[in-house]
Amino acid sequence: MKKHGMVLVGGIILLALSLMVAGCGKKEGGADKLQAAIEAVSKEKTPENYLNLSLRYYEARQFEKSIEASQEALKLKSDFAPAYNNICAAYNEQKMWDKGIEACQQALKIDPGFQLAKNNLNWALSAKAAKK
Repeated sequence: MKKHGMVLVGGIILLALSLMVAGCGKKEGGADKLQAAIEAVSKEKTPENYLNLSLRYYEARQFEKSIEASQEALKLKSDFAPAYNNICAAYNEQKMWDKGIEACQQALKIDPGFQLAKNNLNWALSAKAAKK
């Protein structure tokens, strides 16, 4: 993970830089962290801020908003593997396995060694196979 400078939270990742930008190093509740991430994006629309926002929505179990935030990150940086990974994790939480698989495959096209994306892809593939 050092290659990306990321922090693992559940099935998604967050750039360490985003923690500092959003002020999330403070002892805050989930709602406070989400609000801080929203404010960070409103002040500075960066892929990292959108990725952080994606994480906060994921933590709040607002998976569609998590996906939307990651998609905004991709508009700014189309080769941002962590955003595809977050999309995969959010789809996986909704049991939308095919969409999760597609998103993690995109992440792995960009970064074939991205272990978290491999793990999330395996989660989706295993769950899809189990439901047959």
